[in-house]
Amino acid sequence: MPYSKRRNTRRAAIGSLFFVAGLFAGTIVAVPKLHRAWLAEQTPVEMTCGELLQNGIGEASVVRLTDATVAEPPEEMQFAMLEPDPNAMQAMPVGSGMGAWMSGDKVGMAKKTLADALRHPRAQTMLDEMVRGEVMPQHLGGTNMPQPLKLSPGREVAAKAVDEVRSTGSLTVFVSEDPTIQWIADGANLLGVGLPESFVDLAKLDCYSLHPVALTESKQNAAIWAVGSALTLTLGWLLCSSAGWGIWILFCPIAAVAGVFGLPMRSGRGNKVTWTLAFFAGGFCLAAAFVLTVFLGGLGSTPSSWAFQAAGFVSLCAGLALWLGILGSMKTKRNMAMSISSLDNLVVAEPKRSRSSKKAAKKSSGDVDASKFASDGVRQDKLQETLSKNASYSRRYLDPRLSVPANLTIRDEANENIIVWQNNAFEEPLAIEIGRGDAACSATVQVGCQNLVLAMTDELDGNIRLRLISFLDNGHCLISVDGSYPQLTENLSNEFATISVFESADAKKLLAKHLEVSADAAERQHSGLIRLDSNEWRDIVLLSERAVKSVLHDEGLQKWEIHDATYGRFAFPCRPIQSMQPV
Repeated sequence: MPYSKRRNTRRAAIGSLFFVAGLFAGTIVAVPKLHRAWLAEQTPVEMTCGELLQNGIGEASVVRLTDATVAEPPEEMQFAMLEPDPNAMQAMPVGSGMGAWMSGDKVGMAKKTLADALRHPRAQTMLDEMVRGEVMPQHLGGTNMPQPLKLSPGREVAAKAVDEVRSTGSLTVFVSEDPTIQWIADGANLLGVGLPESFVDLAKLDCYSLHPVALTESKQNAAIWAVGSALTLTLGWLLCSSAGWGIWILFCPIAAVAGVFGLPMRSGRGNKVTWTLAFFAGGFCLAAAFVLTVFLGGLGSTPSSWAFQAAGFVSLCAGLALWLGILGSMKTKRNMAMSISSLDNLVVAEPKRSRSSKKAAKKSSGDVDASKFASDGVRQDKLQETLSKNASYSRRYLDPRLSVPANLTIRDEANENIIVWQNNAFEEPLAIEIGRGDAACSATVQVGCQNLVLAMTDELDGNIRLRLISFLDNGHCLISVDGSYPQLTENLSNEFATISVFESADAKKLLAKHLEVSADAAERQHSGLIRLDSNEWRDIVLLSERAVKSVLHDEGLQKWEIHDATYGRFAFPCRPIQSMQPV
């Protein structure tokens, strides 16, 4: 089995265990513990068993039953419902295997198999945690009829209740509604399964679950159970939702069903829209958890409903899983954006041409350039039109001076970013100097990420600024900067360039964000990224500077008289960029 499939299967299996453990521990153990811990300070109300059944739960959930007696569950459990019907028309099959199953009474055989499994010694521990003692008035002691007052599950709970009745003559318990029997009866009726008549009659009454106050846990212990089970369920939900689809869903159906919850953000397919929707959905789940638990469930108050409290617990974990899933989806998409396979999908296919076609293309391109562009790289056919449009503006944009000093020193802060980019497959940096008027600043440029990105650092007023530049094959310029640029405080764009501003000054995070934006732009514009040559750094820097000024001009933040220009393969305004020809 491939490693990725084994990892998905292992993740799904672990997620299933965490999910089931957290679900049962939270709804069946933690929520009742927390509810009882908050009610422990209530003053008990004395009443008889009959008064409790007649009046129901009043203003207090703590009740002292003055005439209670406890019927403990028998040591040898009887499974009458699972015994085969002696009046069945068809005899039980002899032997085992598929032949016996197909030839005999299938329902009877299933009942017998389940009854034998429950009688196994290893099942005794599980049964001891599931069986429930019954509470009834003293004058009804010894009856075998099912009672509407049942203790909470556990043989030890029944033993504790018996000791309290024998020593005090009464039983002080927490009382809560118990709709379990009604649910079982409704489900059996829906499925057409027959139930004993006594069980059906009991389902018509209001049933209550009683838990001895003497077994009340501390608030600290209850909180530990609640937090631990919530984290377990949330982690299981995240693991199930992050496992990719595969054959494992046949063996881990719980993980597959729970994993549908995170399908929109699985495998890095999330985006800003998905994350925003997930954020609001998580907030809705958390708000619903508060309403279900406190207002409808009555956690820590009277009356209360365990079903609503359990639903609120699940809703709380769903909200936490959604919010944590957003962070996981962002990280996954960032890692996928920086992966080699993802970068290969963004690259524009390089055409293969013969030498004769190369010469013809070069000659044709040279003729076009000579006819359209002057020696200074300005389109003369658009120059007059641009000048007339921008005649009211006082500043004409001029390209900065770029030079390569012999002994330029790089600050330690800038060198840290350079090292980070080199660790992510960038080339050795080139130290340059950028001159604007009488001022000049030092900078470094380096090409990397399979030659799809040019990374640039420069220094202004003692601040190190980061810039990443890429190009789509239609000529659109993609620029990502950190928050150190005073004139760039928000995302800006026009038809020539897209500028993305990120507050983080971490070089690796900025690179991941830039690749995410580039992938989204390429998908949106049905385009691809162009491979850059390290020798084109001068053209790339000059074009990016001009593109930034054009965006600021169009957004009304600055006023510039910007002329058309060409820089090797690149041009402003943007035009389709030819891929580098293979050597």
